[in-house]
Amino acid sequence: MAEENEEKALSEENNEKLAPTEKEEWWKEEFQGEWWKKIEWIKDHGGEPSGIMLFIDYMLDKAIITPEAVKVASLIPHRLMLLEIVHPTKGAEQLSFMISPTSVNPGIPDAEPDLVLSFNYYDLARFLMDKENDFTMPFWLGRARIYGNLTVLIDLADILEVAKGKTIDQAKESRPFIWPVGHP
Repeated sequence: MAEENEEKALSEENNEKLAPTEKEEWWKEEFQGEWWKKIEWIKDHGGEPSGIMLFIDYMLDKAIITPEAVKVASLIPHRLMLLEIVHPTKGAEQLSFMISPTSVNPGIPDAEPDLVLSFNYYDLARFLMDKENDFTMPFWLGRARIYGNLTVLIDLADILEVAKGKTIDQAKESRPFIWPVGHP
């Protein structure tokens, strides 16, 4: 009996060593070294960019220069979002993002947001770098949290996915056909 318990304890110890811990997530392997220097739209910020700078660089250099993304944004009513970008080792940053008119500002908005999104820095980077095609995937995988109006998340996903090259019809493929763009 004592021998069985000892074997079980050793087996569990080995399994714990093999199973990745919270700190040894997928992003450690995927984002090694100075990964940001390989992405042309990320400006040099003297090191790994903050979540805020990563999002702003993308919006300025990719999203707002894409005519289709600007067209989609024009169909969406006024939306105010609070994005909480959580870096696994550096902590959380807040970003206030508004659609119609477009505004991106560090910090918490003065008014109550329609939506609060909290997600991993590397999930955001992965999407913006075209390694993931669905902006909402981290939420479906349980790696991100959402509070508020889910339609606002879909509106944001429409804009960001169209900025990456999808047509609006392709961006809408994974939801009911009747769900329009930009309705509350």
